[in-house]
Amino acid sequence: MTVSCPQSIRKITTVVAVLLLAGAFASAPAQSQEQKAGPMDEKAMQVLQGMSDYLAGAKTLSFRARTLFDEVRKSGIKIKSARTMRVVMQRPNSLRVLTITDDGSARSSWYDGSKLTVLMRDTNQVMELDYKGTIDSLLNELIEKHDVQLPLADLLSSDIAKNFKENLVSAEYLGIKVVNGIKCQHLSFESTGADWQIWVQADATPVPRRFAISYVNAPEKPEFLASFSRWSIDGKPADDQFKASIPESAKKVPFGK
Repeated sequence: MTVSCPQSIRKITTVVAVLLLAGAFASAPAQSQEQKAGPMDEKAMQVLQGMSDYLAGAKTLSFRARTLFDEVRKSGIKIKSARTMRVVMQRPNSLRVLTITDDGSARSSWYDGSKLTVLMRDTNQVMELDYKGTIDSLLNELIEKHDVQLPLADLLSSDIAKNFKENLVSAEYLGIKVVNGIKCQHLSFESTGADWQIWVQADATPVPRRFAISYVNAPEKPEFLASFSRWSIDGKPADDQFKASIPESAKKVPFGK
């Protein structure tokens, strides 16, 4: 579940973060003193709220995310890194995440309401965290107390819109666009430290299909892009979906290493 991407990606929605994702952009550069609030487009805010209400109302949900983001080296060079994530959750306290990076490493994570287990498949190592609570409280625990970085985690929040709206400077509705053959409502927002856009499916299932962040105040202006597919809302997960499956040969290591 842990990945080496900017923590502010997660802070964009509670953070989000993150999201997400997590106020938004806690680790992003400060907003310029001269920057003033712009127009807050009512339709953009309504679409964002509609997406939030739809996802929050789901008892179970699953999706696949493909991400591409900039890792900024000390030299200032930006390296594009890619990851694929498969997420399955059941409210209020069951979660499974599979993450595969572009260097071939893979991690599987399970949360069953009382314990978080993370298996690092490429090194055959496992780490565990005893924690009882909801998915919302678990994600905050990981970020605030364990410095774990969780891209797109705010999409699992019980109130996505509230997190996204923190520190907003402006909002704009950009019309209907097509993402991988699907008509979406394109929204653009400015927040403290970053500009971000989201493409929300334009029908009775308003799920996000694309998400982009540009850290405009950072000298290197790193960017993050995610595309979403294989959404399933209120499906029935397998009975053992949230039960950790760990090889007997796996070596236990301290959580957060």
